[in-house]
Amino acid sequence: MRGTKKRGKGLWLTAIAGIMLLAMVLAGCSNGNNNDPAAEETAGTVGEGNSSSTPAAATDEPVKRGKITSSIYDRGLVPKEEGTITDNRWTKWINENGPADVKFEAIPRWDSKTKFNVMFASNSAPDVIFEYDKAYRDQLVAQKQIQPIDELIEKYSTTYKSLLEKYPEIRKIATREDGKMYEFAHVTPTGPNHRLYIRTDWLEKLGLDTPKTSDELLSTAIAFAKDDPDGNGKADTYGINLSFIGGMVVDYMFGDVFTIYEKIPWHVEDGKLVHDWERTRQAFDYMKQLYDGGAVDKGFLADSQGEKAKQDWLNGKLGIYGGSGMSSSDIEAFSENNPDSDFTVIPLPEGPNGAFSPAIGNPVQMTTAINSAAKDPEAAMRFIDFMADPATVETLQYGIEGETYNMVEGCPQIIDQDKFKQEVSYTGDFRMLANKPLDAKVCPLIDPTPAQVKSRELLELSQKYYVSEDRPEPYLTVPELMPALPSEMQLVVTNAFKTILDNFQKSIVSGSSYTPDQALQESQAAWDRAGGAKIDEWYENWYNENKDTAFLTKDMYKFMPVQ
Repeated sequence: MRGTKKRGKGLWLTAIAGIMLLAMVLAGCSNGNNNDPAAEETAGTVGEGNSSSTPAAATDEPVKRGKITSSIYDRGLVPKEEGTITDNRWTKWINENGPADVKFEAIPRWDSKTKFNVMFASNSAPDVIFEYDKAYRDQLVAQKQIQPIDELIEKYSTTYKSLLEKYPEIRKIATREDGKMYEFAHVTPTGPNHRLYIRTDWLEKLGLDTPKTSDELLSTAIAFAKDDPDGNGKADTYGINLSFIGGMVVDYMFGDVFTIYEKIPWHVEDGKLVHDWERTRQAFDYMKQLYDGGAVDKGFLADSQGEKAKQDWLNGKLGIYGGSGMSSSDIEAFSENNPDSDFTVIPLPEGPNGAFSPAIGNPVQMTTAINSAAKDPEAAMRFIDFMADPATVETLQYGIEGETYNMVEGCPQIIDQDKFKQEVSYTGDFRMLANKPLDAKVCPLIDPTPAQVKSRELLELSQKYYVSEDRPEPYLTVPELMPALPSEMQLVVTNAFKTILDNFQKSIVSGSSYTPDQALQESQAAWDRAGGAKIDEWYENWYNENKDTAFLTKDMYKFMPVQ
């Protein structure tokens, strides 16, 4: 492998052909839920601050090379010819160019907690811990398994320290009740996670306008299911999906957040934190009207991850689709299955409680911590600085300049797509500390396919419609940034949520025998029996004490990309 690449490049983009390929690969291995931010893998992220290949200490003293261990998610993406996730060209590159000798430990992506728990129990957990799950990181903080980082940043950091100076909101989010920080973040412009798509050719076929209110959306969805919009003479179409993200989008349309991430719907009203049961009842009553009107798949409750709904959409059997971002390969599949058809993204129709947007991404996501048992925390801090450095991120995103990409007028151009896919496309989890400037350059597409052009258009529309203070998110803050309840209270919320969700879902499919009004009564009673009043009080007190300092929804709009 060639040596260290040229440094000082800080211009990044999100949509050239190579990046789109990378995004497709990452999307294929995700859990399908892009509110996680993911959308936890953000293609095109880039570092901020110091751009030296090996960040120096805050002093001029010689830096002693350290030796540490670090976790790395294993998703099974590494081509056989490239080695393993812990031993490949990029782990070697990191060791050759970084400030420490690093032994990587593979962590199964979808069972990370089990693996970490075993490692902590046997005193073999890595020095540097990369983990997206906030609830698990909360647990590690409570158990004192990870250490405060304030002093390490002050003494040994340059890159991350400059990031804190540029974005003081990070410190606001990272500081715990004891006044100390325990986690490192990455920053990216906030963008849409969920979207509402509609078949524009079906609207034209049936002589309908784009729905702008919840009532209009209801009648449009029923028409899409009943009036043969595909013209095949069969009753084989659905109006809208309620499975997975589809149900969440409908929920948001009513300013409710009950179905999102198992969170009880607290929101601010007249300066006070309110547990709004009525919005939940309205949302599920609306879903029931869609169901009773024949607009949805009767088996939607079994489609827990929305896979069937997505296939119905791609196969031309669904007229309104609540989903995540659509890759160019999805668009190609749709076009192949539905020649001469078209669709677009629309704003959420206005409901009885106002106009809202579906879920948008968390712009400041905590991803990294240092084990309390780390023998060389200084080396761990220098390694974290190196992994957050923009030049490091550029290499791990695009490869070696002149080998896998060339920089043309500030835009990376992939030289050979097959080589890029083979050698670079599996590096997403090495970039969990990557940071993308809000003014990141958007480069032109290079010889784009029609699907890539369409994907760019949908992204731009989604950004315009959904990342807007005029149509805000209805939640108090990004769900993963909600304050951590005491463990005994969290158990109450988890158990109560299941009961309440079961009640309201039952009301959708039970006709007149069990209504949303009945579900509301029984759910409120279950919440009271479980001790829900104490949960409400805890959140109210937290809000009253922290509303001026906490990172709330309004703060997310400070991270809107500069267009």
